[in-house]
Amino acid sequence: MGKVVSIINWKGGVGKSTLTLHLSAGLRAYQGKKVLMIDLDPQCNLSFLAVGVSGYVEKVYDERIKTLKDLFDSYFNDTIYNREEIIHAELVNAEPGYVYNNLDMVLSHQELVLVDLQLARNRKAGKDHKEDTKNEIEKLSIIHNLLKDIKDEYDYILLDCPPNVNIVTQNAFYASDYFVIPAIPDFLSTTGISLIVDYMEKFNKSFKGMHDYAEIAEAYIETEFAGIIFNMVDEYGGSPKQTHLDTIITVKSQHPGMVFENYLTDGDGISAAASVNLPVYAVNSLPRSQPNATKQTDYLQSIVAEFSTKLR
Repeated sequence: MGKVVSIINWKGGVGKSTLTLHLSAGLRAYQGKKVLMIDLDPQCNLSFLAVGVSGYVEKVYDERIKTLKDLFDSYFNDTIYNREEIIHAELVNAEPGYVYNNLDMVLSHQELVLVDLQLARNRKAGKDHKEDTKNEIEKLSIIHNLLKDIKDEYDYILLDCPPNVNIVTQNAFYASDYFVIPAIPDFLSTTGISLIVDYMEKFNKSFKGMHDYAEIAEAYIETEFAGIIFNMVDEYGGSPKQTHLDTIITVKSQHPGMVFENYLTDGDGISAAASVNLPVYAVNSLPRSQPNATKQTDYLQSIVAEFSTKLR
């Protein structure tokens, strides 16, 4: 059965979308896995990275293909959605003129920012408090219900979460087997890690309590903490520079065994690839940034290998 993983950090700019794309593409390209990516952030960064801004506009606004917003709209309208219209195959760019097979995607939509407000206001009245609780679980289960019937079709399903704990993000947590926290080795992007872990423990306890109280037949499966991946690490002499190393060591002491041994360096390879709507793995198509793209590709392959080992 496929593993569902939320990629989350409440601090923006730590590389959540970049890491989601490259973990997914790396699992597909280097380990032959079948992967599904889901973009939950109304900023649509993962969608833009995967298909390009112009490609996104063409697909979503010109061709009117379905996005994650349509999944939530079906909940509001009490209609049945067609999962084949929401999950798109052969959409994610691999190299110029080529897309990945066996790397599927659910695109985000800018109007998802309004969906959280609608979910907060939407209250289906039950005949008693137990039924009210069942209705609240139904609101949290929208993504779970999409995934539960297709998990066997994928090895991994990665969810790129927005930097908040609103109801759309809670949907991702509710559906996930694991969560991973990307971070930059600096004060601002690491101070919230313990808070995220604490919140996840509270969500697990709350969701399980709601299940037990409402007597839901399907058991609630707790979302496990799978680790912290450091991104944009500056190196000196083949290892992290001292200030970054000090932060990594501190976080390791705070979360023993949870920091990935492999990290992703800073550099222009990924940014150069993103500017032409490609993953950094398309090294041969990035001549001006080839040395750094090659280095970042090597580091990412190590992260992908560690990721699959940790979640085995």
